[in-house]
Amino acid sequence: MLNKLSVHWLEDTIHEISKRNLTKITLSTGKTPSGHIHIGILREIILCDAIRRVIEKDGIKVSFYLFMDDFDAAKRFPAYIDSDYQKEYLGKPFALIPCPFEDCQCESYGYHFGNELISTFKQFGIKNEIIWSYELYQTKEMQKQIKIALDNTDEIKKILRKYILPTLDEDRQKQFTDMQKTWIPVMVLCEECNRIQSRAEDGSIRPNRAIEYLEKEQAVEYECPACGYKGKASIYSGKLKLNWRIDWPAKWALFKTTCEPAGKDHSVKGGAYDTGLEICQKVYKYEGPIKLPYEWLRLGDQDMKTSKGIVFTPKKYLILADPEIYRMLILRTNPMKHIALRIEEIPQYNDYFEKMENIFYDVEKPESKEEYDFYKYLYPLTKIELIPEEKPIRISLKFLTFLSQMQNILTLDKLHEKALSSLKDNMSNNTISIEDFKILLKRTENWINEIKNIINETPDPKIRKSIQNKIDIFTILETIDKDSIKKLSENQIEGLKMFRKFLLENDQLTADLVQNRIFSMAKETLKIAPKRMFEALYLVILGKKSGPRLGSFIVMLDKDWLIDRLNQIEN
Repeated sequence: MLNKLSVHWLEDTIHEISKRNLTKITLSTGKTPSGHIHIGILREIILCDAIRRVIEKDGIKVSFYLFMDDFDAAKRFPAYIDSDYQKEYLGKPFALIPCPFEDCQCESYGYHFGNELISTFKQFGIKNEIIWSYELYQTKEMQKQIKIALDNTDEIKKILRKYILPTLDEDRQKQFTDMQKTWIPVMVLCEECNRIQSRAEDGSIRPNRAIEYLEKEQAVEYECPACGYKGKASIYSGKLKLNWRIDWPAKWALFKTTCEPAGKDHSVKGGAYDTGLEICQKVYKYEGPIKLPYEWLRLGDQDMKTSKGIVFTPKKYLILADPEIYRMLILRTNPMKHIALRIEEIPQYNDYFEKMENIFYDVEKPESKEEYDFYKYLYPLTKIELIPEEKPIRISLKFLTFLSQMQNILTLDKLHEKALSSLKDNMSNNTISIEDFKILLKRTENWINEIKNIINETPDPKIRKSIQNKIDIFTILETIDKDSIKKLSENQIEGLKMFRKFLLENDQLTADLVQNRIFSMAKETLKIAPKRMFEALYLVILGKKSGPRLGSFIVMLDKDWLIDRLNQIEN
């Protein structure tokens, strides 16, 4: 985890940036809004945001852009989009496709799904500027980049051959070479059907590429494969779009991008990133950005894909867990290591975060100087807002997990009171308001419900059991289950009465005291196996024979409520 050469792996990239001796740094990322955008995109966005924070501390101006590529054409739609809608708009740019949801008033398909992602940035502490690609292509600055590409078509072809041909087999090399004879680096938005590509009967994609560059007219000729229309389009019409391998370096050069992260598929040696760098340098005369490759973020063992509808969105994450925990997960992990986001492991992520926070505030001793330095560097980058002078007070997720499952038997005020009592050793003047507590309670409840869904949808019984063993999930019955009580032995009933008497006579209960008393009552007084006594109490509270560790569980329950529940045994 720790880089021996630097406090944190992020410093290696920042060192490369600093070697350029710039007074202004530009960071960029990009995403096509082809559907609900999964949380994996936040890996590269948070990487950039962390770099921004570190560099800005040195007083250097940083611009951070997210290119929302809504000029990209719809090659396919996710399955949740209506099939008739799909047929009507396939091949059109996302910027020119209407929102697919009738009750929504947004401008386009691209805006709907792009803004769904953008709306979460503030909650994740991300500060960047959004550039919509369709709007960018309407500007003279981007249109000049198109002209540069057209004027240097032969050089671009040469670079593409250098990188692409070695990756192809003999037959595909011939196809690529033949295609390049007439290839031009722009596509055209058909003025007749508003498509920029179409799908052939064999399923292959046919881009509406320009077929001839009319240099004197500063225009291109095209024949739309979707509708057959033939026409001309001026470089300055806003209807031309660079092919994606050229689009990337054109933007780098235009915005003087200093660094851009990219997924491992584009970042392999000789891949799209390296191709783009050479085009950027030789065609656009700009050195290009520093490459920051990263591995995928998966949802458990599953790869996420926006266009195929396999998604877990940032919006969904925010209703389940703390955004600072997600920033921590991204920024503690070297970008070349894959991350498996497991919803059931959020308690472990919380534990890691709490340890990091304790070490940052010198509440806990680190295991080594390297760990101390790493956490001192990492913690500020995880924060959504300013770093507080004192360590923030926290209700543990384990405790919130218990409290959120008691909402049917305890009032919000009572739950809040219990939460605050768990913080009694806190010496700070800070506290947690009932409004903030309510938010924490709801988020925890959402997380528990999500875990239940995961368990129900997991076919492997071993995995289901493994998840269940990590998290105390239970349901407290609102009324006692009379049928369960009828199955109890006389000794068990007597034990419940004894336990009620114990509750009435003891005001200061601890988990160990309760646990030990149940053992002693069973073994010494009732002469039954302690397991039988535990089962009886679980049946009274939960209607089943097992549950969370009983001593801790009973201490968390409201004492008056439990006495009232035990009184019902005789009724």
